[in-house]
Amino acid sequence: MLESHSSPITAATWRELATATCLLALAVLFGFHELVQNPSHLLVGAHRGGENDLTAYFLRALDLPAKAIVQGQFPSWNPHLSLGSPTWGNPQSLLFYPPNWLCWWLGSTAASWLLVVHHWWAGVGSYLWARQLGVRHLSALIAGVVAAAAPYAIAHTAEGHYPQTCVMAWLPWTLWAFERFLASGGRRWLGVSVCLALSFLGGHVQESFYLSLLLSGTMACCLLSRVLSRNPADRTDWLQMMWCWGLVGVVTIGLVLVELLPTFGNSQLSVRASGLPLSLAGDGLKLGHWSWLWNPQVQSVETSGTSFGGWEFCFHFGIVPALLAVMAMLCGRQRPGTRRLLLMLAITVLFAFGARTPFFRFCHAWLPGIASFRSPARALYLSSMIVAVLAAIGWDSLWPRLFDDRPARRRAAQWASLLLFGLIVWELGTFSARVFATIPATALRRDSPISQFFRERPSVDRVLSGFGLYDDREAHKDGVQKILGYEPFMFLRYALFLDALTPEGSKLDPGGFQLPSFRDLHRPLVDLAGVRYAIMPANQRDVAGWKRVASGAVPSEITRPNQPSQVWPYAIFENQTVLPRAFVIGQVTETMNASQGNKLPQLLEQIHPRETLLLQHDSWPRETERSPFAEATIESYSANEVRVRANSTGYGYLVLTDLFHPGWTATVDDQPTAILPADIAFRAVPLTPGEHSIVFRFVVPGWKAGAIVSALSWLVAICLAVVSVARQRTSAVRSASDSTST
Repeated sequence: MLESHSSPITAATWRELATATCLLALAVLFGFHELVQNPSHLLVGAHRGGENDLTAYFLRALDLPAKAIVQGQFPSWNPHLSLGSPTWGNPQSLLFYPPNWLCWWLGSTAASWLLVVHHWWAGVGSYLWARQLGVRHLSALIAGVVAAAAPYAIAHTAEGHYPQTCVMAWLPWTLWAFERFLASGGRRWLGVSVCLALSFLGGHVQESFYLSLLLSGTMACCLLSRVLSRNPADRTDWLQMMWCWGLVGVVTIGLVLVELLPTFGNSQLSVRASGLPLSLAGDGLKLGHWSWLWNPQVQSVETSGTSFGGWEFCFHFGIVPALLAVMAMLCGRQRPGTRRLLLMLAITVLFAFGARTPFFRFCHAWLPGIASFRSPARALYLSSMIVAVLAAIGWDSLWPRLFDDRPARRRAAQWASLLLFGLIVWELGTFSARVFATIPATALRRDSPISQFFRERPSVDRVLSGFGLYDDREAHKDGVQKILGYEPFMFLRYALFLDALTPEGSKLDPGGFQLPSFRDLHRPLVDLAGVRYAIMPANQRDVAGWKRVASGAVPSEITRPNQPSQVWPYAIFENQTVLPRAFVIGQVTETMNASQGNKLPQLLEQIHPRETLLLQHDSWPRETERSPFAEATIESYSANEVRVRANSTGYGYLVLTDLFHPGWTATVDDQPTAILPADIAFRAVPLTPGEHSIVFRFVVPGWKAGAIVSALSWLVAICLAVVSVARQRTSAVRSASDSTST
């Protein structure tokens, strides 16, 4: 059932490849025709007025590295959201994904065209993958256009899922390289490693992880079929293939280690470190989604009454591609690789249904890493690419039945293929037209009265605000630190602190999409976090300790052309009892073991931050004279370094209310010292009596080892690729010379 190699392939000529890339480019531009008509605009979804993850998160994330580099720093830490969080080690920052570097040079608005290019790149990869499986040139074009305009991928792009689209573009290339690996008996292993590495660096680990599991499972089946084969050559080759597959894994890890090491370290500190329960990790497709397969009017971006948007469950491949894939199952089963693709499609679709299938429940229980991700329906990215190649195989399988080798009928087959290509472009392009819209970059709110308020008061004080009135992109541009913000990589200490911040009433939404009222907040902890300002709707009643210092109205976050702009009244309140961002305190309340995190928020709620500090262990003997609460001076504050001057009249601790992370180091009077987690989330260093200079610096854990290994791995990979190309050219020249001599 599982063939370990495909039939001999005649490589696509450069002329065919050039034709394919041009036709696929035209097809993709047709699907993105709104952006073609408005090339300077931003590509967004046609829903929610243009608001999506691109405008809410990724424009800011793409601008952050360029801003840090201009300031002479590497973008290792982001102080603007969630008490601070690492940029290096957050995959969705895409620091080491080469195409993304164009955004540092051209600006984040270039992301729209990079999304288009990635769809085209997915189409080219699917074309080559189909050719590798022996599909004719014109039939392989069908695979390319179906992959480039796959409805599931289009829906995610409309939702602004920038890194998912980057990863999606490398899925067919990896599967193409995998077919070459199988066809060569494992000798062509380098392409698999490089494509897997680029998919990982693309920024969304989930799809790359699913791809790795799928390929490893397929490889295990192929090896088993060779071991059980009656062919002596197969029984000999399986050892070589197993060795080469291990080499693929080792080299892939080496290529991405510069990002993998910090990402793994951060994942152990995140809320998903112990895995998600089945109720969250297994929220996949429902039985009702089967009807979306044959529904050409499916609106993939509408909400579906679940915890995620309808785009997450877009179980639709297009009517014509789905029918052609069925044709592959009926007529093309005997073709090399078809059964393997059908099995892979069945596995990915079953997985996408999540906990509703025993298969996913088994994976969740026994496969490490599955529980770290939500929404198993994202396996439909893989399903979409597989359907694209199956559609090409289905159409190609009809040729021997409908046409023969006579020139007239061959031309008829070519015209039929082009007409089918046009039909698919029209169908999927129509779907894209319903989903996509564009907005000018000037439609994004900028220089609002709220922004002007904070630019006139530059400081390191924090702001409590949600989306709508003052979003993360504006805060980053204004240099403001928000305690709430949309950050997919959430750390456990931050989550525990938020849990204590709202001891009663509704819990705080970390993303800031739902802003709480003053009555829902535990006031002493708001003071502790350094929240000086709160941006609230104008109808917020005055509360003791909060002084209304400004009011007005701001337009909507996005104002589309030729549409009336909504206006949102706001009020800015100043916290009259806020604590300084850095202070000295001597009294300590010791906690139990830090692993008992569920009790820490309750302990934090019971203390007063001006009177005592919550530490796991007190570094000073109990009989020592302790320093009273005193403000410290922040002399300089940048993303990767903070300098503080403090005067301690007794033994105590300097507390900086930024997120504790093992990558931060500290010196006191130029002498290294330990940083302790204080009040669950913050940093503290022990101080002796006297005046001290304290410097905090952030260094990504393991960055040197990761950078060295990755640099060497990429150097070796490039050298091996150059040697391989040189050998192929030499072999081709010799073959041509021998033919001429003969």
